[in-house]
Amino acid sequence: MKEDGSTLGGCWIYTGVFKDGVNQAARRKPGSEQNFVAPEWGWAWPANRRTLYNRASADPEGKPWSERKAYVWWDPELGEAGEWTGHDVPDFELTKPPSYRAPEGSDGVEGIEGVDPFIMQGDGKGSLYVPKGLIDGPMPTHYEPVESPFRNPIHGQQANPTRKEYSHPANRLNPSPPEPHAEVFPFIFTTSRLTEHHTAGGMSRYVARLAELQPEMFVEVSPELAAERGLENGGWCHVVTARAAVEGRVLVTDRLSPLRVEGRTIHQVWLPYHWGTGGMVTGDSANDLFGIALDPNVLIQESKVGTCDVLPGRRPTGRDLLALVEDYQRRSGVHDDHARPIVTVGPGSETADAGDETPDPTGGL
Repeated sequence: MKEDGSTLGGCWIYTGVFKDGVNQAARRKPGSEQNFVAPEWGWAWPANRRTLYNRASADPEGKPWSERKAYVWWDPELGEAGEWTGHDVPDFELTKPPSYRAPEGSDGVEGIEGVDPFIMQGDGKGSLYVPKGLIDGPMPTHYEPVESPFRNPIHGQQANPTRKEYSHPANRLNPSPPEPHAEVFPFIFTTSRLTEHHTAGGMSRYVARLAELQPEMFVEVSPELAAERGLENGGWCHVVTARAAVEGRVLVTDRLSPLRVEGRTIHQVWLPYHWGTGGMVTGDSANDLFGIALDPNVLIQESKVGTCDVLPGRRPTGRDLLALVEDYQRRSGVHDDHARPIVTVGPGSETADAGDETPDPTGGL
């Protein structure tokens, strides 16, 4: 609790309703004030909603590119020799003018000029070409996720060939094109967080008021998917991958719209990642569904999305649950080989160029 009455939650989330004796949740503010993080907001909102690198919102002279979307600007009348000001907090030196140019041989903050917006980079600039330090560089390209229902539409290489994988019987990865049997897992699932839960929910599930607000694990599906799979709003369903099956209450919502891609309909499924075995409210953990594959540069888990199947009713338990997952492993072809191919372009591949003699892990870049 802060002195002004607002409350700062984890991950820089402001959760307070009252500030300066005013019920901010009931207050209506101009649209221009709703674009920025402010502690008087009456609902949880992450601070990274603010514009990243807000120096980029102003032109080289320090004037907003758009007056309607002005965030920060240079005011030569402020302070002793001018300052940055605006609706947002400048994310760079307050008194460094747009005209500042780095002296030859300078480094650190001194080497970032008044027109350089990317303060997280050593030179203050953004780059498409990365000559060193990026394992899957030097140029950006498109890769499909490790688990995808589609072939890479741009390159023969399906997924990032430099990703970090962990080949293990407990980490079988669902097949993706050009591998066969990808249709066994026809849907896409993803997870994210709930306003009412802190981080993964381990603390929030022990708080009575928060447990009352979110009493059960649930799975969001579109009305179209609900009709296709016989799912009833408020009923039960279970989501299956080659690793596990988890269950939850069905929430039918048009927030999830079917996608029409390559002439076929693809459904998305959403789950919150806040449930587990402890607390006042318990439920299956969505993380059990994920396979583990890591970004090659900073080893952040790449598999924030995956492919799955969705069935009506509660999942089986005990040996029957193992049998269900093993059946999916057999039908998808991953029951006896849990290592997936890293390089998917080369001789014999459906997208290889004529005359290829060796695989090209860059997808032809």
